[in-house]
Amino acid sequence: MLKVILLSVFVPLCLAATTPATNNIVSVLAARSSESILVDLVKTAGLADVLSQGGPFTVFAPYNYAFQRLGNDTLTALKKDPNTLAETLKYHVVNGIYKLKDLHVNELQLDSLAGTKIRINYYFTARRHVTVEGSRILQSDIMASNGVIHIVHDVMMPAAGSIVDVLTADGNFSTLVAAAKAAGLVEALQQGPFTLMAPSNAAFAALGDKVDKLLANPDLLKKVLLYHVIPGTIYRDGLHSGSLHTLEEADRERISASFFGSTVHVDGTTSVIKPDISATNGVVHMINHVLIPSSLRTQIMNL
Repeated sequence: MLKVILLSVFVPLCLAATTPATNNIVSVLAARSSESILVDLVKTAGLADVLSQGGPFTVFAPYNYAFQRLGNDTLTALKKDPNTLAETLKYHVVNGIYKLKDLHVNELQLDSLAGTKIRINYYFTARRHVTVEGSRILQSDIMASNGVIHIVHDVMMPAAGSIVDVLTADGNFSTLVAAAKAAGLVEALQQGPFTLMAPSNAAFAALGDKVDKLLANPDLLKKVLLYHVIPGTIYRDGLHSGSLHTLEEADRERISASFFGSTVHVDGTTSVIKPDISATNGVVHMINHVLIPSSLRTQIMNL
């Protein structure tokens, strides 16, 4: 009788010790139809074993619609290049367990498995959203045996460099880069974190001959450009209607933002036409007009 009792206790303990967990990160994702594309890409990239057996990890998991917004061409190219795909997916994974409450730290930076940092922003005054490189967390704290999963709105791509690097690499900002050099602001824009409202070349062209006159007046140009720089990293999801301090201390930018920041206007008529360009020291939003501080408007009109 004693042998039977001991056996009945021993066998379940052995089974519990040898049976692999069935609720690891990959299996939890696979059980959710909204993450089917991510699961397929994880397998294609050869990361299924790592995310099943390794950890603990925190995974910022784009849902299917996020991948669909990349377009078929981009998805196809990623699938054909497993190394690039793996690095892209590893950018969504960090070591350790970070639940949502642990991410309520604005400007927190975490090391991804890709070796690059990802920036967490907690926008308490803007609907208390938490974003990861600007990608809003839609659903949080989905637990797995080897970590935690947060569903995010966008596929995250590593930043191309600092704000200056991002501007230099994009041909739409060549006039802005030239203006920053003329005003002696290139080194300052390597600091941060900053949010830059970045006028496109077309925005500067709309000023006509005033561009050359501003370039010839570095002190005035510097004040105008500093008005485009906001301390801190404010992605579109963190922009809300109100006024913001800039590095040009005499004036404030007036922001008008719709729900979830789908449309954002600055100082009434200026529109953000391409938001959320990530940089290692902040974020860039392309705008369609050069912003003129109220305190300098008369001086600039008389140039």
